[in-house]
Amino acid sequence: MNYLIHHIKHLLKVVLGNIFIVTTDKVDHRTYISLGSHKHLARYKYLYLGKDAKVSHQFSFSFTIQSAVKKLFLNTGLIIIKDKKLAAKFSEEVIMQPNFIELEIPLPNTLDEYYTSITGDARNNLKKAKKVGFSFTISHDRKWVDVFFTQFYSPSMLNRHDEDAYLMSKDEMISLINHSGAEFLQISLDSQCVASAIAVHEGEKYSYAKVGWLKGDNALLEQGVTTAIYQHLIERAFELGCKKINLGGTPPFLESGVLKYKAKWQPRFCPDIYYAENYLLLNPSINAGYDFLKNNSLVAFGLKNELIVLSAKLPEETHIPGHLLSDIRGWFLLRKGRADKYSYGLDELPEHLRFWYEKIN
Repeated sequence: MNYLIHHIKHLLKVVLGNIFIVTTDKVDHRTYISLGSHKHLARYKYLYLGKDAKVSHQFSFSFTIQSAVKKLFLNTGLIIIKDKKLAAKFSEEVIMQPNFIELEIPLPNTLDEYYTSITGDARNNLKKAKKVGFSFTISHDRKWVDVFFTQFYSPSMLNRHDEDAYLMSKDEMISLINHSGAEFLQISLDSQCVASAIAVHEGEKYSYAKVGWLKGDNALLEQGVTTAIYQHLIERAFELGCKKINLGGTPPFLESGVLKYKAKWQPRFCPDIYYAENYLLLNPSINAGYDFLKNNSLVAFGLKNELIVLSAKLPEETHIPGHLLSDIRGWFLLRKGRADKYSYGLDELPEHLRFWYEKIN
């Protein structure tokens, strides 16, 4: 019996490992392919096909998946490989882009020094939030998890991120809040709690773990509740004597509104901390593939496992503060067409991409 169960599990693993999903816009027929799963890839669907795409998913099977990928790549601008073992067979042809990469704020000695260092946009946000009159308190009441999960966290994540939302389970949240350094940061307006975050204090680090605003109401965002959360998170970190604040996972596209917002607060990339590896086969010779690379600046790991950017924009055109870009080890600028030959200094890129990019730093 044990042998039979083992054999069935092995067979299922083989079958699932040889399935690929073709995701297509039924209107303009743009297509990308994912292997392993199409879940938690909503961002690619939006960025590659467009938010208004009429999408269909077709599941296909191949006994020789490696050969199938090579054939599919000839006519597809983007193939996403979720399986690390399969990706290893294309190790010289893929770049790795996680779903999220961590950002961290290194803190100076004083709060005044920190506020002097942030962007003018962040200072304007703070002034606006202060006029509204938000206040904050710290709570260690573990029983508040139910309220936070149902009235703040879940509706906010679903309203804000839709299909791209990753929801921590309530059991995981209970485990998190039972951590000795965990606490609720509660933001109030007119004596009502309108937003809350779970933060964790560990040594010299204060981590921004989970957040939500009452019923996911976007009107609260317009009033500046996110700024109020950041303000009190930062002030609490200084109060605890911390040296850095972890801002959590961030989408690795420089056009991302989440990344742009966090960038105001002087963070740095944490290349060692990321979530959900996506191995990308990129084909700019396909119009849809080229448009994807032209319209989006990808933060990814190159062949030398260093953080790089693939973009059609110069660094200054992205309007991302220089302190964040200082962690990028190579900036590759998309050409208007394929070059006849490529120059030196492109070792971080798969060879087929070197004809399409020039390194600018």
